[in-house]
Amino acid sequence: MEEQILKWKDMWQEQKSNSLNVNELIVRLNQMERNAKLLRTFLIIALVIIILASLIFIAEISANKFYIISYVLAFTGAFIKLMLLYRTKYSAITNQSGFNNLYFIKKLNKKIGFKTKHLLIYMSIMVASLNFALLGSYKKGTFFNFVINDENRLFFHLATIVLFAVAYTLNKMRMDKNKRDTLNLISDLENDL
Repeated sequence: MEEQILKWKDMWQEQKSNSLNVNELIVRLNQMERNAKLLRTFLIIALVIIILASLIFIAEISANKFYIISYVLAFTGAFIKLMLLYRTKYSAITNQSGFNNLYFIKKLNKKIGFKTKHLLIYMSIMVASLNFALLGSYKKGTFFNFVINDENRLFFHLATIVLFAVAYTLNKMRMDKNKRDTLNLISDLENDL
């Protein structure tokens, strides 16, 4: 009889620890979604600013084809990244009854699918947008009341290349960290099945 009681006690403790584990998984999933929501909000604000700036400066933008191309590329780059982020969106979990491991494993696998090539495409579009804006500034002759000549043209374009390298490195490090966290979370979800 005592052996039976000990067995029941062990089963109850194991079940209790599993339910705590589920709560921890829910907290981790919600934190990942909060971070993605923050990034989506930032990109939506950036898109609104791009649209407002293009409406406010429509006369200056329409006078220079490089500015038009720059704004179209910036809008396209932000929109592409935003669409990739919305593809992996899920709603926050408020209780254990709304928790389904297989659903979240599928969503997290999609999140891992954001490959380096997507980052390269996004970053290339944004740097091309900056370079077209610089070409438009060259045609204008000034850049924030700074006279542009042949020597500093090279400097500005090299600065965009350095900016691309720094931004790519930082984004790649953030993506790798997110992938590690996501893979750990997926393995925890699979173990909890």
